[in-house]
Amino acid sequence: MCPKLISNELNFQHSMQEKCRLVGISIRILFLLNTIISGITPDDRFHIGTIANRGSFAYEHLRYAIDRWNTEHGAHTQIKFSIVSPIRYDNNYEERMCEIMQQGIVAVVLSNEESEQDSQLIKSMCHYFNIPCLSLQSTSLRDSISDFVTLLGPSRGAGARATSEFLDSMRWTGFLLAYQHGSDLEDLSPLMQYKQIADTGGRRIHIKVRRLPNNTDDYEPFLKYVKTRLKQTNIIIHSNNITVLYNLLQQARGLNMAEPPFSYVFTNTDLSLLEDFLNNMYGASFHCNITGLQLVKNDPMMKTQLALTSEAVYVVGMAIYRMRELGHAPRQSAVMCDSHDIWSDGRIMNEGIRKLKLRNQLTGDVQFKSNGERDDIMYHGVGRINSQFVKVRIRRRGREG
Repeated sequence: MCPKLISNELNFQHSMQEKCRLVGISIRILFLLNTIISGITPDDRFHIGTIANRGSFAYEHLRYAIDRWNTEHGAHTQIKFSIVSPIRYDNNYEERMCEIMQQGIVAVVLSNEESEQDSQLIKSMCHYFNIPCLSLQSTSLRDSISDFVTLLGPSRGAGARATSEFLDSMRWTGFLLAYQHGSDLEDLSPLMQYKQIADTGGRRIHIKVRRLPNNTDDYEPFLKYVKTRLKQTNIIIHSNNITVLYNLLQQARGLNMAEPPFSYVFTNTDLSLLEDFLNNMYGASFHCNITGLQLVKNDPMMKTQLALTSEAVYVVGMAIYRMRELGHAPRQSAVMCDSHDIWSDGRIMNEGIRKLKLRNQLTGDVQFKSNGERDDIMYHGVGRINSQFVKVRIRRRGREG
Protein backbone atom coordinates (compact mmCIF):
# COMPACT_ATOMS: atom_id res chain seq x y z
CA MET A 1 0.00 0.00 0.00
CA CYS A 2 1.35 3.42 -0.95
CA PRO A 3 2.24 5.91 1.80
CA LYS A 4 -0.54 8.27 0.70
CA LEU A 5 -3.23 5.60 1.11
CA ILE A 6 -1.82 4.57 4.49
CA SER A 7 -1.85 8.18 5.57
CA ASN A 8 -5.45 8.62 4.39
CA GLU A 9 -6.58 5.45 6.24
CA LEU A 10 -4.89 6.56 9.46
CA ASN A 11 -6.50 9.98 9.16
CA PHE A 12 -9.90 8.30 8.58
CA GLN A 13 -9.50 6.06 11.68
CA HIS A 14 -8.40 9.01 13.77
CA SER A 15 -11.37 11.02 12.50
CA MET A 16 -13.84 8.22 13.34
CA GLN A 17 -12.34 7.76 16.84
CA GLU A 18 -12.66 11.48 17.46
CA LYS A 19 -16.27 11.45 16.23
CA CYS A 20 -17.11 8.50 18.50
CA ARG A 21 -15.49 10.28 21.43
CA LEU A 22 -17.51 13.42 20.71
CA VAL A 23 -20.72 11.40 20.28
CA GLY A 24 -20.05 9.71 23.63
CA ILE A 25 -19.51 13.07 25.29
CA SER A 26 -22.68 14.41 23.65
CA ILE A 27 -24.73 11.48 24.91
CA ARG A 28 -23.41 11.98 28.44
CA ILE A 29 -24.17 15.71 28.25
CA LEU A 30 -27.70 15.01 27.00
CA PHE A 31 -28.19 12.47 29.78
CA LEU A 32 -27.03 14.97 32.39
CA LEU A 33 -29.23 17.71 30.91
CA ASN A 34 -32.21 15.38 30.96
CA THR A 35 -31.38 14.45 34.54
CA ILE A 36 -31.20 18.12 35.57
CA ILE A 37 -34.46 18.95 33.78
CA SER A 38 -36.34 16.00 35.25
CA GLY A 39 -34.82 16.46 38.68
CA ILE A 40 -33.99 12.76 38.89
CA THR A 41 -30.40 11.64 39.44
CA PRO A 42 -29.22 8.17 38.37
CA ASP A 43 -29.20 7.06 42.01
CA ASP A 44 -32.93 7.92 42.27
CA ARG A 45 -33.93 5.44 39.53
CA PHE A 46 -34.46 2.04 41.13
CA HIS A 47 -35.21 -1.33 39.56
CA ILE A 48 -38.04 -3.67 40.61
CA GLY A 49 -37.83 -7.19 39.21
CA THR A 50 -40.36 -9.72 37.95
CA ILE A 51 -39.90 -13.10 36.32
CA ALA A 52 -43.30 -12.81 34.61
CA ASN A 53 -43.59 -12.93 30.81
CA ARG A 54 -44.08 -9.64 29.00
CA GLY A 55 -47.75 -9.23 28.17
CA SER A 56 -48.92 -11.46 31.04
CA PHE A 57 -51.35 -10.08 33.63
CA ALA A 58 -48.59 -10.09 36.26
CA TYR A 59 -46.22 -8.08 34.05
CA GLU A 60 -48.88 -5.57 32.99
CA HIS A 61 -50.05 -5.13 36.58
CA LEU A 62 -46.50 -4.32 37.67
CA ARG A 63 -45.98 -1.98 34.73
CA TYR A 64 -49.19 -0.13 35.67
CA ALA A 65 -48.16 0.03 39.34
CA ILE A 66 -44.73 1.46 38.50
CA ASP A 67 -46.23 4.03 36.11
CA ARG A 68 -48.68 5.02 38.82
CA TRP A 69 -45.92 5.52 41.40
CA ASN A 70 -43.74 7.48 38.97
CA THR A 71 -46.64 9.76 38.03
CA GLU A 72 -48.09 10.32 41.50
CA HIS A 73 -45.03 10.12 43.76
CA GLY A 74 -41.88 10.29 41.60
CA ALA A 75 -41.53 14.08 41.63
CA HIS A 76 -41.96 14.81 45.33
CA THR A 77 -40.08 11.73 46.59
CA GLN A 78 -37.32 12.02 43.95
CA ILE A 79 -37.65 8.24 43.55
CA LYS A 80 -38.63 6.58 40.29
CA PHE A 81 -38.81 2.94 39.30
CA SER A 82 -38.10 0.86 36.22
CA ILE A 83 -39.37 -2.66 35.62
CA VAL A 84 -36.74 -5.35 35.08
CA SER A 85 -37.77 -8.66 33.49
CA PRO A 86 -35.97 -11.49 31.70
CA ILE A 87 -35.22 -11.09 28.01
CA ARG A 88 -35.53 -14.83 27.33
CA TYR A 89 -38.66 -16.56 28.59
CA ASP A 90 -37.68 -20.03 27.45
CA ASN A 91 -35.21 -20.15 30.36
CA ASN A 92 -36.18 -21.85 33.58
CA TYR A 93 -37.14 -19.78 36.61
CA GLU A 94 -33.68 -20.05 38.20
CA GLU A 95 -32.05 -18.62 35.06
CA ARG A 96 -34.70 -15.87 34.85
CA MET A 97 -34.05 -14.89 38.44
CA CYS A 98 -30.28 -14.79 37.89
CA GLU A 99 -30.80 -12.59 34.84
CA ILE A 100 -32.82 -9.92 36.63
CA MET A 101 -30.54 -9.91 39.69
CA GLN A 102 -27.60 -9.00 37.43
CA GLN A 103 -29.33 -5.71 36.68
CA GLY A 104 -29.34 -4.53 40.28
CA ILE A 105 -32.87 -4.81 41.69
CA VAL A 106 -34.12 -3.57 45.06
CA ALA A 107 -37.04 -6.03 45.23
CA VAL A 108 -38.85 -8.81 43.37
CA VAL A 109 -42.64 -8.82 43.08
CA LEU A 110 -43.96 -12.38 43.01
CA SER A 111 -47.45 -12.73 41.51
CA ASN A 112 -50.01 -15.49 41.92
CA GLU A 113 -49.33 -16.84 38.40
CA GLU A 114 -46.32 -18.98 39.35
CA SER A 115 -46.77 -22.59 40.40
CA GLU A 116 -46.09 -23.43 44.02
CA GLN A 117 -42.84 -25.19 43.05
CA ASP A 118 -41.56 -22.21 41.03
CA SER A 119 -42.68 -19.82 43.74
CA GLN A 120 -40.70 -21.77 46.34
CA LEU A 121 -37.60 -21.66 44.13
CA ILE A 122 -37.80 -17.88 43.73
CA LYS A 123 -38.35 -17.36 47.45
CA SER A 124 -35.36 -19.53 48.31
CA MET A 125 -33.17 -17.53 45.87
CA CYS A 126 -34.36 -14.27 47.43
CA HIS A 127 -33.33 -15.64 50.81
CA TYR A 128 -29.95 -16.88 49.57
CA PHE A 129 -29.00 -13.69 47.71
CA ASN A 130 -30.58 -11.24 50.19
CA ILE A 131 -33.12 -9.83 47.72
CA PRO A 132 -36.42 -8.66 49.28
CA CYS A 133 -39.37 -10.52 47.77
CA LEU A 134 -42.91 -9.14 47.97
CA SER A 135 -45.34 -12.01 47.45
CA LEU A 136 -48.96 -11.42 46.46
CA GLN A 137 -50.07 -15.01 46.89
CA SER A 138 -51.06 -16.89 49.98
CA THR A 139 -48.27 -18.68 51.76
CA SER A 140 -48.64 -22.45 51.94
CA LEU A 141 -48.62 -24.01 55.37
CA ARG A 142 -45.68 -26.05 54.07
CA ASP A 143 -43.66 -22.90 53.33
CA SER A 144 -40.50 -22.46 55.32
CA ILE A 145 -40.15 -19.07 56.95
CA SER A 146 -37.84 -16.79 54.97
CA ASP A 147 -36.35 -13.57 56.28
CA PHE A 148 -36.61 -12.02 52.82
CA VAL A 149 -40.20 -12.85 51.84
CA THR A 150 -42.93 -10.39 52.80
CA LEU A 151 -46.56 -11.29 52.10
CA LEU A 152 -48.83 -8.52 50.76
CA GLY A 153 -51.82 -10.78 50.20
CA PRO A 154 -53.87 -12.64 52.81
CA SER A 155 -52.40 -15.68 54.48
CA ARG A 156 -53.56 -19.17 53.52
CA GLY A 157 -57.10 -19.85 54.71
CA ALA A 158 -57.94 -16.22 55.55
CA GLY A 159 -60.64 -16.02 52.87
CA ALA A 160 -62.22 -19.27 54.04
CA ARG A 161 -62.29 -18.02 57.63
CA ALA A 162 -63.98 -14.80 56.51
CA THR A 163 -66.49 -16.84 54.49
CA SER A 164 -67.29 -18.98 57.52
CA GLU A 165 -68.18 -15.77 59.37
CA PHE A 166 -70.71 -15.08 56.62
CA LEU A 167 -72.34 -18.41 57.34
CA ASP A 168 -72.87 -17.53 61.00
CA SER A 169 -75.63 -15.09 60.00
CA MET A 170 -77.11 -17.15 57.15
CA ARG A 171 -78.26 -20.04 59.34
CA TRP A 172 -77.69 -22.66 56.67
CA THR A 173 -78.37 -26.25 57.71
CA GLY A 174 -75.90 -27.47 55.11
CA PHE A 175 -74.04 -26.51 51.97
CA LEU A 176 -72.05 -27.74 49.00
CA LEU A 177 -68.44 -26.58 48.83
CA ALA A 178 -67.19 -26.69 45.22
CA TYR A 179 -63.52 -26.04 44.49
CA GLN A 180 -61.42 -25.89 41.33
CA HIS A 181 -57.94 -27.31 42.09
CA GLY A 182 -56.60 -29.97 44.43
CA SER A 183 -54.25 -27.39 45.93
CA ASP A 184 -57.31 -25.37 47.05
CA LEU A 185 -58.12 -27.83 49.83
CA GLU A 186 -55.48 -26.37 52.14
CA ASP A 187 -57.05 -22.94 51.62
CA LEU A 188 -60.52 -24.30 52.37
CA SER A 189 -59.73 -26.15 55.57
CA PRO A 190 -61.55 -23.62 57.81
CA LEU A 191 -64.74 -24.09 55.76
CA MET A 192 -64.55 -27.88 55.75
CA GLN A 193 -64.23 -27.75 59.54
CA TYR A 194 -67.05 -25.21 59.86
CA LYS A 195 -69.30 -27.54 61.84
CA GLN A 196 -66.53 -27.91 64.42
CA ILE A 197 -65.88 -24.19 64.93
CA ALA A 198 -69.32 -22.61 64.38
CA ASP A 199 -71.75 -21.84 67.13
CA THR A 200 -74.57 -23.81 65.54
CA GLY A 201 -77.10 -23.36 68.35
CA GLY A 202 -77.82 -27.07 68.30
CA ARG A 203 -78.16 -27.20 64.49
CA ARG A 204 -76.55 -30.02 62.61
CA ILE A 205 -74.48 -28.79 59.66
CA HIS A 206 -74.26 -31.05 56.59
CA ILE A 207 -71.27 -30.30 54.33
CA LYS A 208 -70.62 -31.87 50.94
CA VAL A 209 -67.37 -31.21 49.07
CA ARG A 210 -67.01 -31.63 45.31
CA ARG A 211 -64.43 -30.61 42.73
CA LEU A 212 -65.51 -28.53 39.72
CA PRO A 213 -64.96 -30.06 36.26
CA ASN A 214 -61.54 -29.21 34.82
CA ASN A 215 -60.60 -28.00 31.32
CA THR A 216 -64.13 -27.05 30.33
CA ASP A 217 -66.47 -24.06 30.26
CA ASP A 218 -69.53 -26.31 30.31
CA TYR A 219 -70.77 -26.58 33.89
CA GLU A 220 -74.35 -27.61 33.11
CA PRO A 221 -73.81 -31.33 33.82
CA PHE A 222 -72.23 -30.45 37.17
CA LEU A 223 -75.05 -28.03 38.07
CA LYS A 224 -77.69 -30.63 37.12
CA TYR A 225 -75.90 -33.12 39.37
CA VAL A 226 -75.99 -30.61 42.23
CA LYS A 227 -79.68 -29.87 41.69
CA THR A 228 -81.04 -33.38 41.09
CA ARG A 229 -78.64 -35.77 42.82
CA LEU A 230 -77.12 -33.79 45.67
CA LYS A 231 -80.27 -31.68 46.08
CA GLN A 232 -78.21 -28.77 47.39
CA THR A 233 -79.47 -25.19 47.22
CA ASN A 234 -76.76 -23.53 49.35
CA ILE A 235 -73.55 -23.47 47.31
CA ILE A 236 -70.08 -22.09 48.03
CA ILE A 237 -67.83 -21.72 44.97
CA HIS A 238 -64.06 -21.42 45.39
CA SER A 239 -62.18 -20.36 42.25
CA ASN A 240 -59.55 -17.70 41.60
CA ASN A 241 -60.70 -17.46 37.99
CA ILE A 242 -63.47 -14.88 37.63
CA THR A 243 -64.47 -16.36 34.25
CA VAL A 244 -65.44 -19.57 36.03
CA LEU A 245 -67.79 -17.57 38.26
CA TYR A 246 -69.38 -15.86 35.28
CA ASN A 247 -69.92 -19.14 33.40
CA LEU A 248 -71.39 -20.84 36.46
CA LEU A 249 -73.91 -18.05 37.06
CA GLN A 250 -74.80 -17.83 33.39
CA GLN A 251 -75.48 -21.56 33.15
CA ALA A 252 -77.22 -21.74 36.53
CA ARG A 253 -79.74 -19.20 35.27
CA GLY A 254 -80.50 -21.42 32.27
CA LEU A 255 -81.33 -24.26 34.68
CA ASN A 256 -83.60 -22.08 36.87
CA MET A 257 -80.99 -22.14 39.60
CA ALA A 258 -80.86 -18.33 39.86
CA GLU A 259 -84.11 -18.14 41.84
CA PRO A 260 -84.89 -18.88 45.51
CA PRO A 261 -84.24 -21.14 47.31
CA PHE A 262 -80.81 -21.23 45.64
CA SER A 263 -78.12 -19.20 47.39
CA TYR A 264 -74.48 -18.69 46.36
CA VAL A 265 -71.37 -17.58 48.21
CA PHE A 266 -68.19 -16.92 46.22
CA THR A 267 -64.75 -16.71 47.84
CA ASN A 268 -63.26 -14.83 44.86
CA THR A 269 -62.56 -11.26 46.00
CA ASP A 270 -63.26 -9.86 42.50
CA LEU A 271 -66.91 -10.95 42.55
CA SER A 272 -68.32 -7.40 42.40
CA LEU A 273 -66.50 -6.80 39.09
CA LEU A 274 -69.14 -9.05 37.50
CA GLU A 275 -71.89 -6.50 38.16
CA ASP A 276 -71.83 -4.88 34.71
CA PHE A 277 -71.69 -8.25 32.94
CA LEU A 278 -74.65 -9.59 34.90
CA ASN A 279 -76.74 -6.46 34.35
CA ASN A 280 -75.90 -6.11 30.66
CA MET A 281 -76.69 -9.73 29.95
CA TYR A 282 -79.61 -10.43 32.21
CA GLY A 283 -80.86 -7.26 33.86
CA ALA A 284 -82.47 -8.00 37.19
CA SER A 285 -83.15 -11.65 36.42
CA PHE A 286 -81.00 -12.98 39.28
CA HIS A 287 -83.32 -13.20 42.27
CA CYS A 288 -81.26 -15.65 44.30
CA ASN A 289 -78.88 -14.62 47.05
CA ILE A 290 -75.35 -13.91 45.72
CA THR A 291 -72.75 -12.91 48.28
CA GLY A 292 -68.98 -12.94 48.61
CA LEU A 293 -65.86 -11.18 49.77
CA GLN A 294 -64.01 -8.05 48.73
CA LEU A 295 -60.48 -7.09 49.72
CA VAL A 296 -60.10 -3.84 47.77
CA LYS A 297 -61.37 -0.76 49.63
CA ASN A 298 -60.76 1.58 46.69
CA ASP A 299 -63.62 3.17 44.78
CA PRO A 300 -63.88 2.57 41.86
CA MET A 301 -63.22 -1.09 42.36
CA MET A 302 -60.14 -2.69 40.74
CA LYS A 303 -58.90 -6.26 40.47
CA THR A 304 -57.42 -7.57 43.70
CA GLN A 305 -54.12 -8.58 42.12
CA LEU A 306 -53.73 -5.16 40.50
CA ALA A 307 -54.40 -3.46 43.84
CA LEU A 308 -51.90 -5.69 45.67
CA THR A 309 -49.27 -5.11 42.98
CA SER A 310 -49.78 -1.34 43.29
CA GLU A 311 -49.37 -1.65 47.05
CA ALA A 312 -46.18 -3.68 46.58
CA VAL A 313 -44.59 -0.89 44.54
CA TYR A 314 -45.83 1.72 47.02
CA VAL A 315 -44.31 -0.27 49.90
CA VAL A 316 -40.93 -0.43 48.14
CA GLY A 317 -41.07 3.27 47.30
CA MET A 318 -42.00 4.39 50.81
CA ALA A 319 -39.38 2.10 52.36
CA ILE A 320 -36.63 3.71 50.24
CA TYR A 321 -38.02 7.20 50.91
CA ARG A 322 -38.03 6.77 54.69
CA MET A 323 -34.65 5.03 54.71
CA ARG A 324 -33.18 7.90 52.75
CA GLU A 325 -34.60 10.39 55.27
CA LEU A 326 -32.65 8.47 57.93
CA GLY A 327 -29.49 8.51 55.80
CA HIS A 328 -29.62 4.78 54.97
CA ALA A 329 -30.84 4.72 51.37
CA PRO A 330 -30.07 1.36 49.73
CA ARG A 331 -27.50 1.24 46.92
CA GLN A 332 -28.30 -0.96 43.97
CA SER A 333 -25.67 -3.40 42.82
CA ALA A 334 -25.52 -6.30 40.40
CA VAL A 335 -25.75 -9.74 42.01
CA MET A 336 -24.10 -12.58 40.09
CA CYS A 337 -25.37 -16.09 40.70
CA ASP A 338 -22.12 -17.72 39.52
CA SER A 339 -20.09 -15.64 41.98
CA HIS A 340 -22.43 -16.51 44.89
CA ASP A 341 -22.83 -12.80 45.62
CA ILE A 342 -25.36 -11.33 48.01
CA TRP A 343 -26.84 -7.86 47.85
CA SER A 344 -24.97 -6.01 50.57
CA ASP A 345 -27.89 -3.64 51.27
CA GLY A 346 -30.55 -6.31 50.98
CA ARG A 347 -30.98 -6.79 54.70
CA ILE A 348 -31.49 -3.11 55.53
CA MET A 349 -33.89 -2.81 52.57
CA ASN A 350 -35.85 -5.79 53.84
CA GLU A 351 -35.97 -4.33 57.36
CA GLY A 352 -37.19 -1.04 55.91
CA ILE A 353 -40.09 -2.85 54.23
CA ARG A 354 -41.02 -4.84 57.34
CA LYS A 355 -41.09 -1.74 59.58
CA LEU A 356 -43.56 0.20 57.42
CA LYS A 357 -47.01 1.10 58.72
CA LEU A 358 -49.21 2.57 56.00
CA ARG A 359 -52.79 3.71 56.54
CA ASN A 360 -55.78 3.61 54.18
CA GLN A 361 -54.19 1.86 51.22
CA LEU A 362 -56.06 0.14 48.39
CA THR A 363 -56.71 -2.96 50.51
CA GLY A 364 -56.70 -1.24 53.89
CA ASP A 365 -53.92 -0.62 56.37
CA VAL A 366 -50.59 -2.24 55.49
CA GLN A 367 -48.20 -3.47 58.13
CA PHE A 368 -46.41 -6.73 58.72
CA LYS A 369 -45.78 -9.23 61.46
CA SER A 370 -42.22 -10.11 62.45
CA ASN A 371 -42.31 -13.17 60.15
CA GLY A 372 -43.31 -11.04 57.13
CA GLU A 373 -47.02 -11.90 57.01
CA ARG A 374 -49.55 -9.12 56.45
CA ASP A 375 -50.98 -8.11 59.81
CA ASP A 376 -54.73 -7.89 60.41
CA ILE A 377 -55.94 -7.90 56.80
CA MET A 378 -59.66 -7.13 56.61
CA TYR A 379 -62.34 -8.31 54.19
CA HIS A 380 -65.61 -6.62 53.29
CA GLY A 381 -68.69 -8.67 52.60
CA VAL A 382 -70.55 -7.92 49.35
CA GLY A 383 -74.07 -8.90 48.36
CA ARG A 384 -76.15 -8.32 45.24
CA ILE A 385 -79.19 -6.18 46.06
CA ASN A 386 -81.43 -4.58 43.41
CA SER A 387 -79.07 -5.65 40.61
CA GLN A 388 -75.94 -4.20 42.13
CA PHE A 389 -73.29 -5.34 44.59
CA VAL A 390 -73.19 -3.47 47.88
CA LYS A 391 -71.14 -3.92 51.02
CA VAL A 392 -72.73 -6.06 53.69
CA ARG A 393 -71.67 -6.63 57.24
CA ILE A 394 -69.61 -9.66 58.19
CA ARG A 395 -70.19 -10.75 61.75
CA ARG A 396 -66.72 -11.39 63.10
CA ARG A 397 -66.15 -13.33 66.25
CA GLY A 398 -65.32 -10.54 68.64
CA ARG A 399 -65.90 -7.70 66.13
CA GLU A 400 -67.74 -6.66 62.99
CA GLY A 401 -66.39 -5.44 59.65
